[in-house]
Amino acid sequence: MGLRFKREYLRAPLKTSSLYIMEDYVLKAQLLNISEGGILLDHLPSVPPVNALPLMFSLIDFPEFSLLHPEVLLNLDIEQMERKVIRMKARIVRSFEGFSEVDKIFATKIGCEFVNPGLLEKQLISQYVSRYGKNLIYYLGLFEGRGQKSNKVDLVRKTAELLGYDSTEQLAKLRLKALHDYQSLESI
Repeated sequence: MGLRFKREYLRAPLKTSSLYIMEDYVLKAQLLNISEGGILLDHLPSVPPVNALPLMFSLIDFPEFSLLHPEVLLNLDIEQMERKVIRMKARIVRSFEGFSEVDKIFATKIGCEFVNPGLLEKQLISQYVSRYGKNLIYYLGLFEGRGQKSNKVDLVRKTAELLGYDSTEQLAKLRLKALHDYQSLESI
């Protein structure tokens, strides 16, 4: 039996933009997920030739959804939630050995490990991952809940929107995506 890959840190989806500096330019990439150890970036204009990228991104300070009355949750506006801006360096850890220069150009997802993160940044990331996990469990519970509540579908769709999912997708697809993300939070 081979060794099974295990993550050192729990990760949570973080669907937002990140700014980074490459040479004399400030560029934008999509952030897909985050953990205390690093991030997964997507849609970089090119693979940076440096080891450590200076990054800047924000974390949403989510409330704990299970503690909110459904009407309060339905009226939450993600744009009005407080955000914490994080500035740190990250080292590219994805290996490009064997990739041609053309393949490197088309590689869209880049895993990065944080370089000497500060205590405050680690705490903010840990809090984000923990709160996202609790909210994801609440969200999955909405699919499992029994009874016929008139606003249940509205609540599922609103929670999906707040967590960064496309709330217009079919409910079955939303549930599958949430289950996939839950597996990243379930155990390490």
